[in-house]
Amino acid sequence: MSRTTTLAAITATAMISTAFATPAAFADAPTIESGNAHWNIKESFLRYVQSPFVASTITTTEGAEKVLRDGKLADFALPVNAADSALDANGNGTIDLDGAISIEGHHGAMDIKMSDFKIVVNGTKGVLQADYVRKGAMPGSEPTTATGDDKPIAEFEVTDALKPGKDNKLSATFTPTKLTEFGVDIFGSSYEVGKPLDDSKVDVDLTFKAPKEEMKPADPKPTDPKPTDEDGSSTGAIVGIVMAVIAVLGGLGFAATQPSVQKLINQLSLIHI
Repeated sequence: MSRTTTLAAITATAMISTAFATPAAFADAPTIESGNAHWNIKESFLRYVQSPFVASTITTTEGAEKVLRDGKLADFALPVNAADSALDANGNGTIDLDGAISIEGHHGAMDIKMSDFKIVVNGTKGVLQADYVRKGAMPGSEPTTATGDDKPIAEFEVTDALKPGKDNKLSATFTPTKLTEFGVDIFGSSYEVGKPLDDSKVDVDLTFKAPKEEMKPADPKPTDPKPTDEDGSSTGAIVGIVMAVIAVLGGLGFAATQPSVQKLINQLSLIHI
């Protein structure tokens, strides 16, 4: 093979490789941009603490908000801290939440404070974890205090992976939830560890950053618009080399449909006109 033909083969291979360049890989792990979570603890519990004889004071701080329905507290809204949240390509990871909740009642006999909330997902298992301080005493009992740091207080089943959907958004509801031993430590022994709470749920609404645009195939640029035929090789021979390279890379049938390859062949066909 002459030097010119060899150079043509090398050039053709490089040009075809460029034409079939793989688009920039989309980052498989989506990036959370913003969102909110909602937690109602348990509907019957919220009704109880709002009853007149409990005389409760319920406050939210650090970004958390009380969500009212028909004038009554229905659940708590906790904004997503996107900077400290991360999910992998399979939807596993941590959704960090801002906000703190305080529930006081029975003239100080019930004093619950929770903060530093997180939703942690691993496969089909999800948990809501938090820091907490619970103080109080039943009538006739000595006051007690219980504390926890980053403890899973409620758990739930995750049936669908937490992945971006239409318009890079995700909405999911997890129900029922179950109190863990730490959750029972907070809300009282009238609840059982691991027993589903039929009127409980955790909702999450997320917005993800749009994925990066895919890289467009580069336009092939001939290295020499006027190659010479040192041993009588023709443009047809060079095109033949190009087509052979295409066949190796992916098949003529598929390649012929690619605009960048068609453009390349047209450029080569103009050589020596």
